[in-house]
Amino acid sequence: MQKKRPAGADHLYLRIAEGLEKMIADDILKIGDKLPSVRMLSEEYGISMGTAFQAYYHLEGKGLVEARPKSGYYVRFSFRRMPALPGSTEPEPVANDVSIKDMIAAVYKNISAQDLVNFSIAAPPTSLLPAARLNKSMVHALRESKHHGILYEHSQGNPELRRQLARLAFHWGGKFTADDIVVTAGCMEAVVMCLKAVTRPGDTVAIENPTYFGIFQVIESLGLKAL
Repeated sequence: MQKKRPAGADHLYLRIAEGLEKMIADDILKIGDKLPSVRMLSEEYGISMGTAFQAYYHLEGKGLVEARPKSGYYVRFSFRRMPALPGSTEPEPVANDVSIKDMIAAVYKNISAQDLVNFSIAAPPTSLLPAARLNKSMVHALRESKHHGILYEHSQGNPELRRQLARLAFHWGGKFTADDIVVTAGCMEAVVMCLKAVTRPGDTVAIENPTYFGIFQVIESLGLKAL
């Protein structure tokens, strides 16, 4: 004879998952935070390990958490948690000629203002970044480096980094080898190399708006025009 399950037992994991989901939505649990272990969740709520697993599987299916081997469950980055787009405003009716030098001076003047959303520096708010994971990765990279990151790398970039980039390129349709990849010292160096490869002085380059202010400096230094 089959034992009858208690009423509502099938939905217990949903109630627990919804509680954790609300904590994530309210930013009590932030991106990159480690969640309680399955055993701890089981003991805290007085539920079976299977029910605790079901709660995490449910959140994982919704893209809110991710499982890391031999580490546990963590709050996952989600575009849905990004702030809403700001409202549009009417442009000023009077336009003035502004040199690139004047424009960049204005950017630096307000670069640390807390009451502005600065689109010119091309950097996301630190609250959206898994800072703890990034710091851990940097420490690991320095520890594993034979020269502790002090000496010069290969002129084409770190061989192991290029191998990893070649592997990751598969996810977006890229079919490259490590020898096809050049690692630059920063994004601007990559932009300069690309523009030198495909343009000549006097050419016009289409750019997005708003954009990183350094793009204007690069275009001007190469004798190009911006559209």
